[in-house]
Amino acid sequence: MKMNHRILKLVTLLATSLLIGYVSAQTYSELFMYATPIAIGQAGVKFVTATNMTDMGGSMNPAGTTVTFSGVTIEPGQTVTYDKAVNITSSASGVKNLTMTRDSITGNFSTNFDYINVTIIAANGTSLGNSIEIVSSGNNVTTTGVINGITNGETWTVRWIIKTKADATNGESTSVTLKIKVE
Repeated sequence: MKMNHRILKLVTLLATSLLIGYVSAQTYSELFMYATPIAIGQAGVKFVTATNMTDMGGSMNPAGTTVTFSGVTIEPGQTVTYDKAVNITSSASGVKNLTMTRDSITGNFSTNFDYINVTIIAANGTSLGNSIEIVSSGNNVTTTGVINGITNGETWTVRWIIKTKADATNGESTSVTLKIKVE
């Protein structure tokens, strides 16, 4: 009788262990995470029209996150300044930091241009961070570094200064892509 009792206990413990193992495996075999919908909101910091945007042939996407200048023409030996190429405005709830970097440059820049300088200017007229300096000889400055502190309702502007060489070739061009990171 003692033997049957022990076998019965062993079988019961074995069956219970199998049941617990099966239920545990079933409980943790599937996990779900739902993120629906993930909606796109308005950009907290974006580009807005500025005084010189039309002069430069500027256009921007509806979200204000991309601006293209496609109408800049400059004569040999000329320096052109666009004090307000495009504005940057913030509607973000907190303070945002910006970093502008040169992403790319193509074309025959060093033969035809002395320099292109691009600077972010605060509402009070102060230059912020380093100017992006693209020069035909010497060291280029490729980032503004982190510019601290655009606040809700504040508008900064972007200034471009472009200088061609006196012997620049008619019809040649260069293209510059800049990126502004917002944190």
